[in-house]
Amino acid sequence: MEEAICPVSDSKERFSARVDTYKAYRPSYPDPLVNLFYDPDQIGLKDHHKVADVGSGTGISSALLLSRGSFVYGVEPNAEMRKGLHYIQRHN
Repeated sequence: MEEAICPVSDSKERFSARVDTYKAYRPSYPDPLVNLFYDPDQIGLKDHHKVADVGSGTGISSALLLSRGSFVYGVEPNAEMRKGLHYIQRHN
Protein backbone atom coordinates (compact mmCIF):
# COMPACT_ATOMS: atom_id res chain seq x y z
CA MET A 1 0.00 0.00 0.00
CA GLU A 2 1.27 3.44 -0.94
CA GLU A 3 1.91 5.92 1.90
CA ALA A 4 -0.20 9.07 1.86
CA ILE A 5 1.58 12.27 0.85
CA CYS A 6 -0.24 14.18 3.55
CA PRO A 7 -0.68 11.86 6.54
CA VAL A 8 -3.03 14.24 8.35
CA SER A 9 -6.55 13.30 7.34
CA ASP A 10 -8.25 16.01 9.41
CA SER A 11 -8.54 18.92 6.99
CA LYS A 12 -8.88 21.33 9.91
CA GLU A 13 -5.40 20.40 11.16
CA ARG A 14 -3.68 19.72 7.82
CA PHE A 15 -1.52 22.88 7.88
CA SER A 16 -0.98 23.19 11.66
CA ALA A 17 2.71 22.27 11.50
CA ARG A 18 3.31 24.12 8.20
CA VAL A 19 1.90 27.60 8.69
CA ASP A 20 5.24 29.37 8.12
CA THR A 21 5.86 27.40 4.92
CA TYR A 22 2.30 28.05 3.75
CA LYS A 23 2.70 31.79 4.33
CA ALA A 24 6.10 31.87 2.62
CA TYR A 25 5.18 29.94 -0.52
CA ARG A 26 1.42 30.21 -1.07
CA PRO A 27 0.98 32.72 -3.89
CA SER A 28 -1.54 35.52 -3.74
CA TYR A 29 -4.51 35.76 -6.06
CA PRO A 30 -4.11 37.65 -9.36
CA ASP A 31 -5.49 41.20 -9.54
CA PRO A 32 -7.93 40.35 -12.38
CA LEU A 33 -9.60 37.79 -10.11
CA VAL A 34 -9.90 40.24 -7.22
CA ASN A 35 -11.19 42.90 -9.63
CA LEU A 36 -14.14 40.61 -10.47
CA PHE A 37 -15.41 40.98 -6.91
CA TYR A 38 -15.60 44.77 -7.28
CA ASP A 39 -16.75 44.90 -10.91
CA PRO A 40 -20.38 46.16 -10.96
CA ASP A 41 -21.10 43.85 -13.92
CA GLN A 42 -19.83 40.82 -11.98
CA ILE A 43 -20.16 40.50 -8.18
CA GLY A 44 -20.33 44.23 -7.51
CA LEU A 45 -18.84 44.57 -4.04
CA LYS A 46 -18.40 48.13 -2.81
CA ASP A 47 -15.45 49.23 -0.70
CA HIS A 48 -17.65 49.47 2.41
CA HIS A 49 -19.27 46.03 2.14
CA LYS A 50 -18.87 43.37 4.79
CA VAL A 51 -17.39 40.11 3.51
CA ALA A 52 -17.02 36.66 5.12
CA ASP A 53 -13.79 34.92 4.16
CA VAL A 54 -14.68 31.32 5.07
CA GLY A 55 -11.67 29.02 5.34
CA SER A 56 -9.51 32.12 5.38
CA GLY A 57 -6.25 30.35 6.26
CA THR A 58 -3.53 32.91 6.90
CA GLY A 59 -5.57 35.67 5.31
CA ILE A 60 -4.33 35.97 1.74
CA SER A 61 -7.75 36.81 0.36
CA SER A 62 -8.69 38.74 3.52
CA ALA A 63 -5.74 41.07 2.99
CA LEU A 64 -6.74 41.70 -0.63
CA LEU A 65 -10.33 42.48 0.36
CA LEU A 66 -9.18 44.73 3.21
CA SER A 67 -6.92 46.64 0.83
CA ARG A 68 -10.03 47.45 -1.24
CA GLY A 69 -11.81 48.88 1.82
CA SER A 70 -14.08 45.96 2.62
CA PHE A 71 -14.69 44.92 6.22
CA VAL A 72 -13.66 41.27 6.45
CA TYR A 73 -14.82 38.57 8.83
CA GLY A 74 -12.24 35.79 8.63
CA VAL A 75 -13.51 32.33 9.59
CA GLU A 76 -10.74 29.77 10.05
CA PRO A 77 -11.10 26.63 12.19
CA ASN A 78 -7.35 25.91 12.43
CA ALA A 79 -5.85 27.79 15.40
CA GLU A 80 -2.34 27.95 13.92
CA MET A 81 -3.61 29.37 10.63
CA ARG A 82 -5.79 31.86 12.52
CA LYS A 83 -2.69 33.31 14.18
CA GLY A 84 -1.43 34.41 10.77
CA LEU A 85 -4.86 35.73 9.84
CA HIS A 86 -5.11 37.92 12.93
CA TYR A 87 -1.72 39.45 12.20
CA ILE A 88 -2.73 40.43 8.66
CA GLN A 89 -6.07 41.91 9.72
CA ARG A 90 -4.59 44.05 12.46
CA HIS A 91 -1.91 45.47 10.16
CA ASN A 92 -3.99 46.51 7.15
